[in-house]
Amino acid sequence: MLDSLAGRLHTTPETLKRELKTFFVTTFGSLLYCIGTVFFVKPALLPSTGVMGICLLLNYAFGVPLSISNLVLNLALFAFAFKVLPKRFSFWTLYSVVAVSFFMEVLEYLPKPVIADRMLLVIAAAVLHGIALAVVFSTGGSTGGMDIISMAMRRKYGIELGSTTMYLNFAVILMFLTIVPFENAAYGFLLAYVTSLVLNGDLRAFSQRNEALIITDQVELVRNYIITTLHRGVTIFPARGGWDGQSHDVLITLLAPRQENALKIFLKEHDPKAFMRVSIAAEVLGKGFQKWEE
Repeated sequence: MLDSLAGRLHTTPETLKRELKTFFVTTFGSLLYCIGTVFFVKPALLPSTGVMGICLLLNYAFGVPLSISNLVLNLALFAFAFKVLPKRFSFWTLYSVVAVSFFMEVLEYLPKPVIADRMLLVIAAAVLHGIALAVVFSTGGSTGGMDIISMAMRRKYGIELGSTTMYLNFAVILMFLTIVPFENAAYGFLLAYVTSLVLNGDLRAFSQRNEALIITDQVELVRNYIITTLHRGVTIFPARGGWDGQSHDVLITLLAPRQENALKIFLKEHDPKAFMRVSIAAEVLGKGFQKWEE
C-alpha cells in the first residue's frame, strides 16, 4: 500500500517542469484577464458574458465585489461538476478562479485609466481577455465559469454545449438592459465577439507549427542538422520523381518559425539544389508538442 502511494506521489522532473510552467502561465493569464475587466470593462459599465457577466451585473446593480461573486459562483459550479471533471483540469481551473478573485480585489485599489472612447475600451478589454483566456487554455486549464459546465455536461451526458453556451451568453447580456443603456449592451456584444476572435487566433498560434517537406540528395547532412541543431524529429520517405523517374528521399519535419528560417539558411549554404515546401500545421499533438492531456 505504501509503495502504491509513493508511486502516485512520484513526480518526474519533466512533469514538475511542466506544472511549474503552468503555474506561471496561469497566474499571468489570470492577471491579464483581471486587468481587462477592472481597468476597461467595469469603469465603462460594459456588459460581459458567462459567469463574469453575472458578476458584473451583480456589481453594477447591487455593488457586490467581483472578487466575492466570482469565487462563490465558481465554487458552486465546482460542487456540481467536480466528480466528472479531469483532476488536472479541475486543479488548475480552481487555482485560476482563486487567482482571478485575488487579483480582482487587489486591482480595485489601484487608480483606473481615464478613457472616454468606448470603442478603445472595448478593443483593449477584448485583446486582454482573448490573450488571457488563450494563455490559460493552452496549459490545459480554464478560468472557470461556463467552461466548467461545458466540460461536465460533455463528460457526464455526452452533450456538446457550444450553441447552448452562446444562447446563455446572449441572455446574460440582455439582462444588462435592465441597468445599463442599450448602447452599453451593444458594446457588450462587440466585446464578446472581438474576444472570441482574439482567443481563437491566439489558440491557433500557440499550437501551430510549420511543416517542412525537403527533397534532397544530401539526406544525412540535412537529417543531422534537423536533429542535432534544431532538436526536432524528422521522418524520411523514399520517393521517385515523376519528371525524371529518379529515386529521392523526402524528409518531413515540424518546426517553429525561427527553426524554419534557420533551416532555410542552412539549405541555402549547404544544399542549394534542395527542394523545400513549407505549409502550416494548424495543430500538432504528441511528444515534443502539445500534450494530449491538454
